Amino acid sequence: MNNSRLASRYAKALFSLAKERDQVEVVNRDLSNLNGLLKESPDFRWLLESPVIMATDKARIAETILRDLIEPITLDFVKLLLNHRREANFASTCRMFVELFKADQGILEANIESAVTVDPKFLEGLIGRLEASSHRKIEMKTETNEALIGGFILTLEDQQLDASVQSKLKRIRQELRESKK
Repeated sequence: MNNSRLASRYAKALFSLAKERDQVEVVNRDLSNLNGLLKESPDFRWLLESPVIMATDKARIAETILRDLIEPITLDFVKLLLNHRREANFASTCRMFVELFKADQGILEANIESAVTVDPKFLEGLIGRLEASSHRKIEMKTETNEALIGGFILTLEDQQLDASVQSKLKRIRQELRESKK
């Protein structure tokens, strides 16, 4: 079976169980933390990816490490993945669960890319306007890109507003080329 389909099935099953037990937010927090741990800890990643460690040993070690860090429902899920040799799907399952959580909670992801660090007051106002117009909670990520020269690029789901100086210069350059023809 396709890895993304498999991860999707595991994520949906966990989401359904967490919803049933009214622990969706807790599981979301745990999986976000575990996904961060995967990215930041080579030892933890090695434990999950190592083909020489048996599945039962991985589950036992993971339980020892994670017992006090995550809720039992999440720990049982991690052990289930490990016991069924699905550790390769762990990161994608975490991501898919977070997507299900955000959809359920009505959270939209937005990204603002700017040439300089965005002023917090501007960002707060922008988030407020986006939430008012979409009637959903906005989770904003920011990044700086000096190549934009000035202005910003706002991305909200599949929509993008490019108000960067770089794109304006490109348009002017294109118009000049076309006018010379």
